[in-house]
Amino acid sequence: MDVGTGEIIQIIDEVLATSAYVASYSYPELMAYTGTHATNGIGVHDENDRKFYIVFEAGNPEGVIFTDSKGTLFGDKAAILLTGQETFELFDVSQSIVSALESRCRIFDKSHVMKRLDDDLPSFGGIHRSPGILCLTLAKEGVPQQGIRVSIKKGRQIIASDITTTDGKVCFKLLNGTYDCMAVDRAQEIYTFMVDFNDRYAESVIEIGG
Repeated sequence: MDVGTGEIIQIIDEVLATSAYVASYSYPELMAYTGTHATNGIGVHDENDRKFYIVFEAGNPEGVIFTDSKGTLFGDKAAILLTGQETFELFDVSQSIVSALESRCRIFDKSHVMKRLDDDLPSFGGIHRSPGILCLTLAKEGVPQQGIRVSIKKGRQIIASDITTTDGKVCFKLLNGTYDCMAVDRAQEIYTFMVDFNDRYAESVIEIGG
C-alpha cells in the first residue's frame, strides 16, 4: 500500500463506509471484545477534530492512526496519545485489508496500547496485576444457558459485557483481580456474583437460579 497520508485516511473511511458496524464500546470494552472474538476490524474514535483508528488483526491491536487539524501520526506516536477514556465504533473488516493497513501504522511497543487498558481496569492490593482471559460458563441445574448477558463491573461502571454462546460460555480479557458480575437472562431475571481471577487463563462454571 503505497499512498500518501491524506489518501490512507480517505481509503480507511471508504472501507468503513462499506463495512459491517459491530457496536460502540468504551476503550476497555473494545479491547475485551476484540480479544475474545479474535476480531479483524477497525475501531474509530471521532470527537471534534480528533480521530483515532485502531487496527485489529485476529483480536490483537496491531496499528494506530491519529489525525487532527495539525496533521496525522502513525504507529507508536499515535498510540501514546490514547488516554483510555475514548469511545470507539467498531467495524468488521477483512483480514487482507487490516493486514495491508498495519504496514503503515504498526505498533512496535504494545505497552502504549495495553498500558491504557491496565490503567483503566481495577488493580487490587497495590501491586501490578497481569492481564489474562477469564471464561465463565453459566448454567441452571447443570444445563449451560445460551443468550445470557454477562457484565463485568468496576464499582458502578461496566467495563466489559457479552452474551453467552450455545455452550453457555462467555470470555473476557481482564486484569487479575476481584470483580462484581451481573447476568441477565432472556426473562430479564438478574443474577449477581463475584469472581476472583488470578491466572493467565481461567474457567469457571457459575450456577444461577438455584
